[in-house]
Amino acid sequence: MPDVLMDCTGHRVDWTSLGGIGLRARELASEIARVADVTVFSPGSLPEQLGAGVRLVTRESAWAGELRRNDVVYSFDSPSPERLSAVVDSGRPMIVENAPPLEHALYPSLARRADRESLYRSTVEAYRRQLAGGAFFTCRSAVERATLVANLCVTGRVTVAAMRESGALDGLVSTIPIGFSDSAAAAARRQLSGVDRERSFRVIWSGGLWTYLDPLFALEAVRLARSGGVPVELVFLYGRENADNAAVLSGLLGAVEKYGCGGFVTVRRAPLGRAEYFRVLAGASALICVGRRGVENDTCVRLRARDSRLFGLPTVLDRHGPTFDELTRDGLAHGADDPEEAAAALAAIHRRHGDRAPLDAYAYRRTTRDLCAWIEKGKGER
Repeated sequence: MPDVLMDCTGHRVDWTSLGGIGLRARELASEIARVADVTVFSPGSLPEQLGAGVRLVTRESAWAGELRRNDVVYSFDSPSPERLSAVVDSGRPMIVENAPPLEHALYPSLARRADRESLYRSTVEAYRRQLAGGAFFTCRSAVERATLVANLCVTGRVTVAAMRESGALDGLVSTIPIGFSDSAAAAARRQLSGVDRERSFRVIWSGGLWTYLDPLFALEAVRLARSGGVPVELVFLYGRENADNAAVLSGLLGAVEKYGCGGFVTVRRAPLGRAEYFRVLAGASALICVGRRGVENDTCVRLRARDSRLFGLPTVLDRHGPTFDELTRDGLAHGADDPEEAAAALAAIHRRHGDRAPLDAYAYRRTTRDLCAWIEKGKGER
């Protein structure tokens, strides 16, 4: 079997510090391991078992040796320029999953620096090098496929020969929607089978506290719903402070105190372990995650759409982005242009306590087939 090295850059894959990209890489690794021996390279992650056929390497100093022993490299968001250069120089085929780095320009940690424009250009340049050096590309949604193909075109990667072979560019790009592994689906089903949905009406904000999101919208919606007699509780799952969410988190905590919402709003400051994650999400009645208007939300589907699909959860969200479009097709979206409409959506969800189950169409076992077939072909046939 081929050896595949997944370079997660700064995205950790251990559950105590797991973000959306780290979780996606971790679960894709478990599927790729059916056709390859997989090494996940994630400096800073805590040692953890990632499943059969998957090794986790956490030492930065091990990079050169791992690159030499692997046949294919999988590169993700915010690649290390040094490691990216090493991959290109090595001649190893590179699979790339990334989108135009728009949200990075919104990070407070970058925006406050005097050299912010040069730093941002270096991030964009790393993305351009991924486009130029990638042998195969994966993306997470139709809108991300569209932006990816446009960027591949202007980078010179779309050719007449490639288009004549497949007008869909199937030999170059594979769409793998945001989904979940078989083991996650099994764990979700076990937890969902034991949930008493009459006990409480708990709504989860599961999408982080970033500058392009609007958690105060959700807070106001819940206050309005409660004033209308809906016994809703709101939990923000990812409230650990960092340089890029400090202002948003502070504003949220201040609003909770100002409006006296502490009895029905929880901001979780500590990370969830794996078992607790499944228990908390299975016990939820709905999700809410509202994005602000902007090109970041226009050009991506939020990674935490996974929670909606894995637990079959109705989700209250803004209408001005593709996350709404995708979850509408899934039958899970409740659009809201203002907190009043969101409160009405919560009331409607509360009246309908329906059964929940994973949406099996998004299982990575199904959606990674083209990627795994490409890996199985072997270096000599690409």
